[in-house]
Amino acid sequence: MTLPATKNLEEAIRDAGEGWLIDWFAPPDEAIAFLRKRLEEVTHRAVERLGGNAPDLSEATLVILYNKHPLKVKGFFQVLGGTRTPDMLLMAWRIIQGMEIKTIQMEYRRQDRFNMKVMLESPYGEVDELYESSTIQDFALFRHIGIMEISNKPVFDGFYPLKVKAG
Repeated sequence: MTLPATKNLEEAIRDAGEGWLIDWFAPPDEAIAFLRKRLEEVTHRAVERLGGNAPDLSEATLVILYNKHPLKVKGFFQVLGGTRTPDMLLMAWRIIQGMEIKTIQMEYRRQDRFNMKVMLESPYGEVDELYESSTIQDFALFRHIGIMEISNKPVFDGFYPLKVKAG
């Protein structure tokens, strides 16, 4: 038996267990319009940066992808609500697509500055991509990155949804 497919962004978000994106928004009835605008900003930024290789992060595409790969899109939904800049959301999506974290540089000075640079490399032979942010809230997306060691060497790998228990 197959489950019915979600038909729109709100259904996909709620089906993913991420209804907080909508319910905690003030006012909640404006949440979907805000999220659609955020997706448009990320898609526009992707086209600016990647041209013809830009991913389509429209509502329709995300709903289709959610119906095929719900865990990948669930992780993206989780950061969609908290990540502040289109570049960092694009970076998260590129990692979901298979890009690998090559380097991370971060500078932080309490109550003075925050700056983060992340270089992604492609396992498919594409050119490296640099993502930067000076918004400390963007750092929260790193809780979705897998952390491990391979042969006693550090590796950040993949982008995963958080498993959070309600109540």
